[in-house]
Amino acid sequence: MEGCHDAGCDASEIDADSTLALVGCPNVGKSVVFGELAEQYVDVSNYPGTTVDTTLAEFGEYKLTDTPGVYGISAFNEEERVTREIVLEADAVVNVVDATHLDRDLFLTLQLLDMGVPTVVALNMMDEAEADGIDIDVDALEDALGVPVVPTVAIDGEGFEDLRERIPAATAPESTAVEDYYDELPDELDATRAEKTLLVEGDEPLARAVDVGGVMADGGSPALVEPGLREEIYGERRSRVQSVVDSVQEITRTDDSIAERVSDLMINPLTGTPIALATLGLIYYFIGDLVAQRLVDKLEVAVLGAHYIPAVESFVAGVLPDATWVEPIEFLLLNDNLGLLTVTVQYLVGALLPLVVAFYLAISLLEDSGVLPRLAVLTDRGLNRVGLNGRAIVPMIVGVGCVTMAIITTRMVGSKRERTISTALLGLAVPCSAQLGVIMGLIASLGMIWWFGYLGVLLVVLGVAGVFLDRTLPGQSEPLVAELPRMRAPRPGNILRKTYNRAKMFLREAIPLFAGTALAISALDYVGGLDAIKAGLRPLTSLVGMPADFGQVLVLGLIRRDFAAAGMTDMALSSAQVFVGLVVVTLFVPCILSMVMILKERDAKSALLMWVGSWVVAFGVGGILAATFGVVGL
Repeated sequence: MEGCHDAGCDASEIDADSTLALVGCPNVGKSVVFGELAEQYVDVSNYPGTTVDTTLAEFGEYKLTDTPGVYGISAFNEEERVTREIVLEADAVVNVVDATHLDRDLFLTLQLLDMGVPTVVALNMMDEAEADGIDIDVDALEDALGVPVVPTVAIDGEGFEDLRERIPAATAPESTAVEDYYDELPDELDATRAEKTLLVEGDEPLARAVDVGGVMADGGSPALVEPGLREEIYGERRSRVQSVVDSVQEITRTDDSIAERVSDLMINPLTGTPIALATLGLIYYFIGDLVAQRLVDKLEVAVLGAHYIPAVESFVAGVLPDATWVEPIEFLLLNDNLGLLTVTVQYLVGALLPLVVAFYLAISLLEDSGVLPRLAVLTDRGLNRVGLNGRAIVPMIVGVGCVTMAIITTRMVGSKRERTISTALLGLAVPCSAQLGVIMGLIASLGMIWWFGYLGVLLVVLGVAGVFLDRTLPGQSEPLVAELPRMRAPRPGNILRKTYNRAKMFLREAIPLFAGTALAISALDYVGGLDAIKAGLRPLTSLVGMPADFGQVLVLGLIRRDFAAAGMTDMALSSAQVFVGLVVVTLFVPCILSMVMILKERDAKSALLMWVGSWVVAFGVGGILAATFGVVGL
């Protein structure tokens, strides 16, 4: 077994002739199985044309791919489409099955076998099955399926030596229960057994692309079989699943465990709401307070600001010659806004690194304990009103700690449409903790009424923007379909490994993006571009009733959001102007780092629309408030 070097590698660097896909339902331990087989995460990237992550590594003679969790091979959502494409191209599959949910997971197993995909079943979570009083005859299951079945306990590494040895024996039954349905397809159809199985199940994208009598079906009928055939095939497959389960499984204990009783409390609105609030409060305290404010302040100011930056400035001054042509280079490297060797490093090491690690640590804990899907179920109904589902609760609460990190968490929200809505709301009206701390200090002197007014304006903007996006974006939001995994005590080793690998892969992509952006902003500053922007903002600052110096505040906000709020502390403003100004800087465009993340996670068109939309909303709402309070800019 081999892996790429620790810094990671591209898929093109993996020297393997065959592809092996890990396939399974959500929350069955696929990622842990992947880590055991590959020893490390190697290459994480979006599948072409999607925002769905796939993970690649080298495993012996195979290129190993970890697919998204799905309940079936189809094209009902982006995750299923990605998994389908990978399975159709794979030489073999390791199907990870949760031993505590055979009746659910074997549907996917039988679908893979119907497709003729060479398969080995990793029967995972055998320890939990035993704890639940579930006795599975593994040999009988192997005989019933006709493929190798290996019992495993992924989090403890049990069964993996046997699994590695049996992967080359991956196979599929020669005949399939769905072969009789192939007669429904056109006689001239040129397709594999896997494709035929999906076609009789009504796979529309595949039906548009297959070769029928030498003519591609693109632009033709999206289905090659009669409607309703899919339900007939699915019903027959579920009957086979139940027959297999009845023959290999025996349940000897049925009483609820403590974990199940805690689970029931968490999804009950009466008891779950205070539990959820306490959990979200802890997340905010950890990411938004301990890390985003205290630890980041220490690293940025006491360590990097006091020691690293002076040392770098002294070193560069000693290395570069005293010449006129050196001045622009020195400015790009050392300027006080986004110098490549000074402030940029200060941001990346002092702010981004601890936030990334803290975020992935918190998310890994929530995932492994089973808390995350229960939070989603509890908050689903409220978020439905703005076109989101319950999975969006985590990005919203993380956004109060750091909007940049929250944008990354939108990967867990669901469809592309919902990720766009949640990203837009985060960039528009969720203040990060650093900005919120300055805002609270400014508004505290005005009184509690102003504070509640500020919160009220943000909530109204969030609600109106969410409803607007929900009604204007094409398509419909996906309902929350969450299979609640077993609640369990997180394993420290697994938590640390997931945190390390996820943070490493993220930083590998984010650092070049931010460094390039920093150079571009510094170059703009050197040629006077930022001063020109400040002068061009004068009509807008007048619109919101603020003095001309407010343009400087907005320019600072382009670089970092808390700089904008902090820039208002030295301005002589009335109470109404402070209130309006704080609303404007909150609704104003996200900071440079957040915009880079929006560009990375979404696309250029979406990022541009969100950026322009922030300008419109910030000055539109600010203008209305200024007119309401009668404040006039000087």
